[in-house]
Amino acid sequence: MIYELRVYDLKPGTGPEYLALLMRTGMKALTSHLPMAGYWLTDTGALNRLYHLWIYESLEERAAARVGFAANRDWTEGFVPYGFPLIVAQRNMMMTRLQGSAALDAAEAGRKTQHPNDTIGPLFAPGLQSLTFGNEVQSDQPLVARWRVMSGETPGETVTLWGGDPMATSQGATRHEILRPIAVSPLR
Repeated sequence: MIYELRVYDLKPGTGPEYLALLMRTGMKALTSHLPMAGYWLTDTGALNRLYHLWIYESLEERAAARVGFAANRDWTEGFVPYGFPLIVAQRNMMMTRLQGSAALDAAEAGRKTQHPNDTIGPLFAPGLQSLTFGNEVQSDQPLVARWRVMSGETPGETVTLWGGDPMATSQGATRHEILRPIAVSPLR
């Protein structure tokens, strides 16, 4: 499996606006093509930062999914003209799995679940998680997943998603961010 962690930095204060637009007009198109595992907005660190995690069987599956997605008019005409002007920077990392959990296994199994657009439900799921970057991060908190970056800005770096107390997971991290999962995020 290939795990793609995409990072979008949004204009200050527009995180909730972007996510509300995504939930109302883009979620169905997005998950009709791309295999979502997680979607979060930061509460600490770089604010108005979105992380979203996609799971592919191969680079070929990723390429095919992105071609289909780019041709989806609900996305290109219904979401992109309104959502993309809120983005100021984008980057991604291709990662391999080092450790997992039952939650990650469930997200892998349901990665092709299509989520409907939602105009009335809550924007965020209850609870918080944390994401750490660094090779020697230790914690007694529940581990959701740990990956190694294979391609992107920091090849070889370890990225860990934690459950439990998000403040207790920063020991040894070079970067630590508390995340708020959106309501439809499989990993939350």
